[in-house]
Amino acid sequence: MADARQPTPQGIAFALRDPFPWTVLSGLARRGEALGYSAVFLPEIAGRDAFVALGALAGETERVLLGTGIVPMHARTTMLTAMAAASVQERSGGRLVLGLGTGPAVPGALDRLRDTVAALRGLLAGDPVEVDGRTIRLSLVPEASVPIWIAALGPRAMRLAGEIADGVLLNWCSPERVEAARTALRDGADAAGRDAATIAVAVYVRASVGMDDGASLLAMQAAAGEYASYPAYARQFASMGLGDEAAVAAAAHRSGEPEHVPEALVRAVCLVGDVDDARSRIDAYRQAGADLPVVYPVMAGEDGVGSVFATLANMAPELA
Repeated sequence: MADARQPTPQGIAFALRDPFPWTVLSGLARRGEALGYSAVFLPEIAGRDAFVALGALAGETERVLLGTGIVPMHARTTMLTAMAAASVQERSGGRLVLGLGTGPAVPGALDRLRDTVAALRGLLAGDPVEVDGRTIRLSLVPEASVPIWIAALGPRAMRLAGEIADGVLLNWCSPERVEAARTALRDGADAAGRDAATIAVAVYVRASVGMDDGASLLAMQAAAGEYASYPAYARQFASMGLGDEAAVAAAAHRSGEPEHVPEALVRAVCLVGDVDDARSRIDAYRQAGADLPVVYPVMAGEDGVGSVFATLANMAPELA
C-alpha cells in the first residue's frame, strides 16, 4: 500500500445532491471535470447510495476526486464502510475522499466518530481491528491510502478534525466562520502534535449564479429556510451573528413562505446572481482559510437541471 496520502486538494470542487436521472448526473460529473473542477462530492441523504454512485462515476471520469460528502457513520457498519471505500478507491485509481459525519447530534456522537475514524484507518491499512468485541480485517486493501474527512459544525467537531482527520467539510458558513474553523482546527492539531497545514479545509457554498436573480434568490431562500429550521444549523447561524435572521427564516420555512426568508441570511452564506460577485465571494472564502471551496448548485426556476449546468459553467475554475 502507498504510504502517502493525497495532497491537499486545490482549486474549486462541486457537489451534486439532487436525484437527477443517471444520464444527467453522470453528464454533470463529466461536465464538471471538463470545466476544471478538482473534485465532486455526493451527499448521502435519501436518494442514491453515495459509494455505489461514486463507483459508477469513477468509470465516467478520469481526474476529479470523488468524495462522499458526507455519509453518516451509523448508516453502515464500520466494516461495510471500509469495504465500500476500498471498492471505490480501487475502481477510481485512488481518487476517493471518504467524508464522514456523526448524523444526529446526540450525546457521545463525537466520541463514536473518533473511534470510527480510527477503526477505518486500521481496516483500510490492512490491520486487524477490534469492533464491538470482534476482531475484523479487510481483505481488499487499497493500494493508495484513503483520506478521511469529517463534517463539522461546532468548535468541538472542528477541533476533532484537527486531531484525527485529513480534512474537514464545513457547511452553511460565512467566510468569517471558515476563519474561526481554521483556528479551532489548528488548536486540535496542535494538541495532537500534528501539522494543521496538512489538513484540508473544504466548505460547501450553495450557489445559483448567472440566472434570473429572482428565481435564484427564491431557490436559495427555500434552502436556507429549511436548514435554519434545524437546531444545529440555527445554532451555527447564531454563532455567526445571524440568529435573528435564522429565526425568521425558520418561521418562513414552517409556514411555507420561503420568500420571507431574509435576503441578508442568504447573501451571507450563499452565491446568488452576479457572476463577478460570486467569484469575489469564493476569493473571500479562500482568504479566510478554505483550501477547497465547494460550489453546491441549487436548482432554480423552471429549468432546474439547466440552472445547475449554468451555475457550474459560470463558476468554472478554467474561467478564473
